[in-house]
Amino acid sequence: MTIATHDPAAAQTEAPPAPWRERHIRWRRDHRLPARVLIIFALVLLALSAIFPLYFMAQAAFRTQAQWNSSELVFPTSLSFGTFKQVWLGGEVGVFLRNSFVITVGSTALSLVISTMAGFSFAKTRWPLRTVTYYFVLSWLALPPVVLIVPIYIEMVQLHLINTYFSVILLYTAFNIPFDTFLMTAYFRSLPDDLVEAARMDNASPHQIFRMVLVPLARPALGTLAIFNILYAWNEFIFALLLLNSNNVKTLTVGVLQLQGRYTINYPVIMAGLLVASIPVVAAYLFFQKFLVRGMVAGAVR
Repeated sequence: MTIATHDPAAAQTEAPPAPWRERHIRWRRDHRLPARVLIIFALVLLALSAIFPLYFMAQAAFRTQAQWNSSELVFPTSLSFGTFKQVWLGGEVGVFLRNSFVITVGSTALSLVISTMAGFSFAKTRWPLRTVTYYFVLSWLALPPVVLIVPIYIEMVQLHLINTYFSVILLYTAFNIPFDTFLMTAYFRSLPDDLVEAARMDNASPHQIFRMVLVPLARPALGTLAIFNILYAWNEFIFALLLLNSNNVKTLTVGVLQLQGRYTINYPVIMAGLLVASIPVVAAYLFFQKFLVRGMVAGAVR
């Protein structure tokens, strides 16, 4: 029987690291700081590209026409709120803002309810043709909505839904359901099946499992979808322009285009309208941003 012993002399004579490895380590150490500087510089440029349009729009909205003619970039020394009064009263922005709010809230709520129930059904229940139905729903992601303009318009005319909230609410809901269902299905699949089995052992019905167990856990995913759906419904333009012709139901995006036609050379008024249209979206993003981060990493750890 032999006992292995550690020889200090042998340890001291071990071969040094290969020359290519030393060069690689030295190269990484020498280039780490410049790489970080380049990354920070690129991020700063990206942030400025996002902030500058907001700055330009805000500083122009608080100008008079004379101040705009004198300078277009420097923030005005005295703020003028006359453009907002002109937009709100003369441009009917208050009516457009109300219409956008109703349509956005209605389509977002309906999309979240339907997609959450569908995600639970696809992820945690068993029924015939479940997989086929799931992929059929996902297949609509590959179809651009613009391709359906003509059949959608004909269908809305036949249903007498032109110039009504329901036309765009139902349409936006249909466009959002495939992606929302995909995300909610993936999120529910990431949750342990033990939660459902434990609830069943406590004699909970499928409706109770869905409402009391899974939906509270799905708040990060729901918050993420709420941001996406709000941004889409608030900023959508083509179908709103096609289906909503009356000022009583026009959305804010279509109303801003109408402002551009009415105040062609009065850029401060147009910028005031754009600023009013942008503030609710920015506020919604700031409110739901914590859910966005949680929803993006949801399901990564079980």
